[in-house]
Amino acid sequence: MRLRIVVVLIAFTAATFAQGPGKTAQIEWLKDLRETETWSAAKLTPGEQKEIIDQLESTSFDTPESWQNEVRVRRISLGETEGLLIRGTKLLCGATGNCETWVFRRFAGKWLNLFDGEAPIVSGFGFSSEATGGIRDFYVSSEISAGKEAQIQYKLGGRVYRQSECYEVARDGAAEKVKKAACK
Repeated sequence: MRLRIVVVLIAFTAATFAQGPGKTAQIEWLKDLRETETWSAAKLTPGEQKEIIDQLESTSFDTPESWQNEVRVRRISLGETEGLLIRGTKLLCGATGNCETWVFRRFAGKWLNLFDGEAPIVSGFGFSSEATGGIRDFYVSSEISAGKEAQIQYKLGGRVYRQSECYEVARDGAAEKVKKAACK
């Protein structure tokens, strides 16, 4: 019985995100990208791949020998537009499972990176049904210690995602809002 309660608590924590006293947003946390989620599986043309890789190169903390081998690509819905979730696998990951992760949107016939500057390095990611400017809010989590993780909410601000809320979450599910300047 005790194990069942722990499992339910973990599932609830994974499905919600604190948004101040008494408020939570429902988040669809996504599974990590699989080895089969490649450029060709996403049905991206060579021209689209080059357009995206040019943006990856300018926002990545490192440059792999082959972008085709380093990242995984998944088509997603961002709400009112189609999108791509792109995630590093080896060189663009740390020892704790946090990997550089990008979100692209389709706009005016082009793929545009939704992060201004370096993409976040995270272990978990998902979207809520809440949207800003027709683009669903993006949530990430990053391992910061054995007992805590950081969770950050991104909302569309202009043409890119901007950090909106930041929390440190203990493994027991307790969330503590941290100052925006402390978000990483």
